Amino acid sequence: MKKMKLRIHTWPEKILKKRTKKVENIDESLRETLSEMLTLMRVSGGAGLAGNQAGLDLQLVVIESEDQIFKLINPVIIKQEGKITFAEGCLSFPDLELEVKRKKRIVISALDEFARKVTIEAEGLLAVIFQHEIDHLNGITFIDRVSIFQRIKAYPKLKSIARRTKNGMCE
Repeated sequence: MKKMKLRIHTWPEKILKKRTKKVENIDESLRETLSEMLTLMRVSGGAGLAGNQAGLDLQLVVIESEDQIFKLINPVIIKQEGKITFAEGCLSFPDLELEVKRKKRIVISALDEFARKVTIEAEGLLAVIFQHEIDHLNGITFIDRVSIFQRIKAYPKLKSIARRTKNGMCE
């Protein structure tokens, strides 16, 4: 994997709307990339980060919640139930928070950083974070999950984020 300096990509950068590619080769370079993503997420004040948010066209997710760290490759939701509404923020949409309807409980299947298959059950906030990051891998952002009313209400902030992105201020 070619080394590159990772940064948070912000709306409306095209990579955020792109469905990411499955990871085929898990090696030391990929593990380093996951660690770099985790560091980027932490210094940016996030709870999760998807590959495309860091500029990578790869199905990678890092999450830190309640002293648990997840570094996942090719994650998919295999079971979901219940409903929860949660105020979500996103590193790719600085200073924007929206009420998003999600599933309350989910089960994820993925590979860990050592290519071992893992199954993770999550509920509440952790389930929300997983759904948010897996959406990113599929080119779906949280503004795609809210009502038109919420989008209209968020328009001034979205316009501001787009202006800062265009001016290169969100790096």
